[in-house]
Amino acid sequence: MLSLYEAAQLRLHGEEILEEAHNFALIQLTKSITTQLSPSLAAQVHHSLRQSLRKGIPRLEARYYMSFYQEDPSHDENLLTFAKLDFNMLQELHQKEVSNVTKWWVNDLNVSTKLPFVRDRIVEGCFWILGVYYEPHYSIARKITTKVIALCSIIDDLYDAYGTIDELQLFTNAIERLGISK
Repeated sequence: MLSLYEAAQLRLHGEEILEEAHNFALIQLTKSITTQLSPSLAAQVHHSLRQSLRKGIPRLEARYYMSFYQEDPSHDENLLTFAKLDFNMLQELHQKEVSNVTKWWVNDLNVSTKLPFVRDRIVEGCFWILGVYYEPHYSIARKITTKVIALCSIIDDLYDAYGTIDELQLFTNAIERLGISK
């Protein structure tokens, strides 16, 4: 039933059969959580009802699934060990990326001294990018995109919290003069 529910999450607007399957599975799963399911399966169903597997960040959903899989009496210990190792190695890679971007933000740009009004949102930006580039081989893309988001955040804070109308008009005119050839 849980697989049907997850599969029905892939429906598009107007697919009435999948809509009916979704509604049916939702009702059945909601009924069975408290009465018919083991505690570990009930936890998995509850998580899926809150957020479908396909709507989450893949690596975070994998982490949730590892917890559920570990409780399954028929789990393969080697597979679980490899999954945990892979997750931990990827987490280490992400920590290095956050460290790299934070050093750029703090040491190279020296944002806290030069622009004290700017919000420090580096970790948040890194996490946002994981929603797009979650595979390990996209490390460079994650770093570059996080830096672009950080620079956009500086400009946003400049407009929202710091600049006067006159200063912002001058800044906007300067950006427009940079221009992109048409």
